[in-house]
Amino acid sequence: MAIHELLYFPVTALGEPIRLALAVGGVDFKNTTTRNDDTFHERKKSLSPLGEAGQVPILVLPDGKALCQSRAIRGGRLRYLGKVCEFEGTPLYPTDPLAAYEADALIDLADDMRSPVASTFGIADQAEKEAARAALWAEGGKQAKWAAALDATLAKDPMATLTIGNLYAFCMVNMFRTPTFLDGVPPGVFDQYANIAKHHDWIANLAPVKAYYADKEEREAFKPLAAEPAAKKAKTDA
Repeated sequence: MAIHELLYFPVTALGEPIRLALAVGGVDFKNTTTRNDDTFHERKKSLSPLGEAGQVPILVLPDGKALCQSRAIRGGRLRYLGKVCEFEGTPLYPTDPLAAYEADALIDLADDMRSPVASTFGIADQAEKEAARAALWAEGGKQAKWAAALDATLAKDPMATLTIGNLYAFCMVNMFRTPTFLDGVPPGVFDQYANIAKHHDWIANLAPVKAYYADKEEREAFKPLAAEPAAKKAKTDA
């Protein structure tokens, strides 16, 4: 029987919200990467209307139709998945117009936090690249500012009804949480944000999310946060 297929690199980034939405929705899919498919680049070229210039992720539907172009991940593909995937009987993309707006706004905000790192991928010198990424998270840095805005937004989220916006924010945060595939991102960049931590543990502890990441390699950042050391907790309580 034909199933969904995702073509993306073997990292988290923009492919992970798609993987996680499918997993949460209980939808079988094939996770195709450069590690498990020697024809990855040829298939990407053939599936994308832009050919060689086409980008991933590409989501191939069971009928063979390909949903392409990376910018559409914040729109068409996520909305499509949010409409076909449910959690506890509720679509991941809300049917209520205001709730749908809030899900879209959360996706946009999380993407605003993610996007500044794109400028560092073209830096050839490794030390310079790592310094540039660290600067994005320093006080007043572009990503630090957006992380603070995301934390303030999540403070208003009741974290009761899971949406595609929540999943996207969860994945984009964990793209920068240690351990990460991005060299130069300082450890603990989210330590000061209580609402981001609360949001993380809400999603990471959901049964389908825990089950999906239980045996996944290179996904430690997507698991529940480590319990606070007893000595630290005792000192805080005192």
